[in-house]
Formats: sequence, structure tokens, C-alpha cells
Amino acid sequence: MQFLKALIVIMGVMIIAGFAFLGVELYKRISDPERRAAMDAERATAAAGRTEEVALGLPAGARLGDPVAVGNRVVFRVTIPDAADRLYVMDPRTGAVAVTVTAGAAAP
Repeated sequence: MQFLKALIVIMGVMIIAGFAFLGVELYKRISDPERRAAMDAERATAAAGRTEEVALGLPAGARLGDPVAVGNRVVFRVTIPDAADRLYVMDPRTGAVAVTVTAGAAAP
């Protein structure tokens, strides 16, 4: 019986310590001035409507197809004269091209 009481007290202390740790971490993250400055800068950029330019390096005469949202990515088709069509998978938040798929025969 003594063992059970000691175990309950120890577990209670651990639960209280865990909640205290979570509270301290939450307070630190909310009141962190650097994090708040970064969030304010992101909001200002979004509010100003600034967009970044991403160069795909396409040849002259290439045509972009309609973009399609797939999950958290954007997929669009590029038609290149005298070459195989390509599909570009882009992350709209960063502007990075994640994957480029070229249509045509598979390499042996």
C-alpha cells in the first residue's frame, strides 16, 4: 500500500512538472521578440502584395498551361516548340520547383 501511495505522489508531481514546462515554453514562444518580428515581416510582405519572381529558364516560344492546385503544390504544363512537353511541380510558398517531369520515351 505504501508503494502505491508513493507511486501516485510521484506521478502527480511529474504531471504538474510537465504542465509547468509546457506553460513556460508557451510563454517563451509567445513573448519572443525575434519570432514576433519575423511574423510581422511576413504579414507586411503578404499585405503589400509583393511577389517574388522565379525564373524557369524556358526557351523562346514556350507556352505555360493552366496551373492546377494539387495539395499544397501547383502543377503546370509547359509546351516547348520542337521538344517534349514538361510538367512543373512548384511550391507556391517558396517558389521552388520541386519536380520537373518530361514527357517522352523512357531512357534505356
